[in-house]
Amino acid sequence: MLQATDTHTQAMLDTLLSRKGQIVTVTTLRDCKVRKGQDPVRKQSTFQCRVGVNYDNIQAVKDKRAEGTLPKENAGLPWGEWALFPYVITHKGEYYVRCTVLRNAHRSSPVYTQLGATITREQAQLVCLASEFKQDADNDVFTVKVSSLVEIR
Repeated sequence: MLQATDTHTQAMLDTLLSRKGQIVTVTTLRDCKVRKGQDPVRKQSTFQCRVGVNYDNIQAVKDKRAEGTLPKENAGLPWGEWALFPYVITHKGEYYVRCTVLRNAHRSSPVYTQLGATITREQAQLVCLASEFKQDADNDVFTVKVSSLVEIR
């Protein structure tokens, strides 16, 4: 079993690992990358995903491999190492949980805050780096930094 260095990370890992293959609703809270000299901006997101699914067993991935959109063989992780395959990745001293995308309507708009006040996405775009607002790629999986997790339901 994985052993985290702090109780929050350990509690989140334990909860996630007890929900392998299940749909969970997670809330994350993290600092955005801001332009030099700007006050910090925080982003809170709530969404659903599946945890603990092997990438090669996802039907969409099998279909993409069959049609040639993806390579026939899995090339491995582009970064980090498996701490617990296929659930948790470790990279630069942080844990990340591998999640499977759910294409459903249960995704609320992110909430941005600056100096304790809620701001609009447009206001956040004025002070944050453009990389904070990338369009969603056509990915079947994504990772969430465990330390950014606030709630798992």
